[in-house]
Amino acid sequence: MRKKAKEKAMIVTNIKEQKKDPAMRNIYVDHTYVFSLTAQDVRYFKLEEGREIPQETFDFIQENLIYIKAQDTALRYLGYKMRTKAEVRRKLEEGAFAPETVARVMEFLERYGYCDDLAYAKAFMKERLRLRPKGAYALKMELRQRGIEEEIIEKALAGTEINETADALRWLEKKTKGRLPQEEKELQRLYGFLQRKGYGWDVIREAFHLLAQREGERE
Repeated sequence: MRKKAKEKAMIVTNIKEQKKDPAMRNIYVDHTYVFSLTAQDVRYFKLEEGREIPQETFDFIQENLIYIKAQDTALRYLGYKMRTKAEVRRKLEEGAFAPETVARVMEFLERYGYCDDLAYAKAFMKERLRLRPKGAYALKMELRQRGIEEEIIEKALAGTEINETADALRWLEKKTKGRLPQEEKELQRLYGFLQRKGYGWDVIREAFHLLAQREGERE
């Protein structure tokens, strides 16, 4: 009967002090970064460069120390305010967690609804439209910059009431105090301002028309 092949030993090839936190050590196994531990934990688990790390020790650290630490980091980060999946993933990567740990934590967050990009996008649009209205195009660009997928952005837009003409008119009234300037240069400046807010040509033209109409009714 053929004997089962012996598993290849895992060797700690490097233990580096972190630049951001001198109390932490980055651990490399077989020349690959695997996780970070406190200097105290490195001593406790008897990790030394050039020595083997037993599989059971490696698994215990990954599943009981590193994963829990990464999960706690993510939950505390989400505790301050809503975050996108991309933002949480970036936070974990900045914490020097291995890709496998990051993926596992993200799966947990999504499964239990801690991180929901659709809910984030809807809340973001509602708040933006309440405080500082912008056109749909500008809202899309902001959400893309936060790492939200196009399909999710479109779903959020479809479920959000946006009256671009009314919002653009509000901006015009605020900027002009209800009276359109006569100088062409000032009119172009207002056009540019609304374009930067994400409003299209048709919306801007209609907003100008409505303001002129209101101005005429007041005279």
